Amino acid sequence: MTYGARPQLLARTTRATVGVAALVCGLGALIACAGEGGSGSAGGAGSDAGADGKPGADAQIKYSVQDGTTIVQWPEDEWPFHCVRLTQTVAGKAKPVELLLCNKQEGRSKIVLGNTPGEKGVDYAWSASQGLQIGPAQWRLEGGSKNWGVTPNLLGSGTIELGPHFGGPCQTATTTATGLEEWHATAPVKLNVSVKLGEAARSGIEISRPDIWVDSVTATGSAAKGGTLAFSYTFTKTGMYTVEVNNTGGGAILNCAVYVGAALPLIPVEHSGGAGLAAPPTEAQLATYRQKLLDLTNQERAKVGLPALTLNDTLNKVAQYHSDDMGAQGYFAHNSPNGEGPGDRAKKFGWNKGIGENIASSLSIEGAHNGLFWSAGHRRNMLGNYKVAGFGVAKSKGDSKNMLVTENFGD
Repeated sequence: MTYGARPQLLARTTRATVGVAALVCGLGALIACAGEGGSGSAGGAGSDAGADGKPGADAQIKYSVQDGTTIVQWPEDEWPFHCVRLTQTVAGKAKPVELLLCNKQEGRSKIVLGNTPGEKGVDYAWSASQGLQIGPAQWRLEGGSKNWGVTPNLLGSGTIELGPHFGGPCQTATTTATGLEEWHATAPVKLNVSVKLGEAARSGIEISRPDIWVDSVTATGSAAKGGTLAFSYTFTKTGMYTVEVNNTGGGAILNCAVYVGAALPLIPVEHSGGAGLAAPPTEAQLATYRQKLLDLTNQERAKVGLPALTLNDTLNKVAQYHSDDMGAQGYFAHNSPNGEGPGDRAKKFGWNKGIGENIASSLSIEGAHNGLFWSAGHRRNMLGNYKVAGFGVAKSKGDSKNMLVTENFGD
């Protein structure tokens, strides 16, 4: 599933001991997922009269997160056309950042940000929100007519907290989750979750926390195809979590966002837009890409006090070999079509220590990194007890311009 105009981004992660291609954690689905609907309200005050003297609305904005979308909604009134204008003062910018969200459907009292089937949505691109930041923003609920004027009618105003948005399918046609509601007004909240499996899975659940660290939760029940896994988890902090259930081959069955606290999930955490690669990268490009991936990874590690990784030439060769092979043969997996896994590749290049591997496909280095970081399993590798890293980047096979990124982490 793509979100807005964002291209697809694929990723997987694994850790293996040399000679034993044992997959421990992984994601093989789109790095964009969301869960079932929850709803809440963003605090707002005031009921200003319209420009023509008519009384304003209640000025209370309601919102929910469901099916990979954010829905902003307000009480129905007589205005046939509505906009929500978000204004935020951002450090380093001469003028406040303003984002105008207008519903193109007359007579509607909500704005849909995303790809919900049956909804026409809003005149809005996810890239427009990049100037905003997570935190407080002013909102103004504005009403007008079919012929939108320069001076709209102000129906209400207030302040809301903007948060990160991470969206996509939380359920598939064969795998369903119950109890995994996506939005909760306050912390702490305890969820009792059960997942009906459409394929065999691992019993370990990976949950990334707002403080960046990752928790592992052991589920009970049957992990076989058709079985049900059950687990409980208490979301203690305000912020966004991701919950992952992985199959036995390292692919994600579920990778769902859970939002806790009064924040409106709006700011995309994964911008995968970019030019991609029209041809295989040059050595100069590879050097730039590797340094960028290393810098982005070390920035995340620094946030939690972990030592920086350094580039390792052997791991660069291992990673590049795998990216090149995926591009040449047209597959996306940790194991090649002939069964060669991360440990086998490491041994081939003389690496005889432990190794962790992440892979991603995106149109940009930043998109690949962000997609990997917002996956609990991939994040665990990035924050692992490693000392060195190597990176590979290759062009996808055929007409696709996607970058095939391999990250290898070593002891």
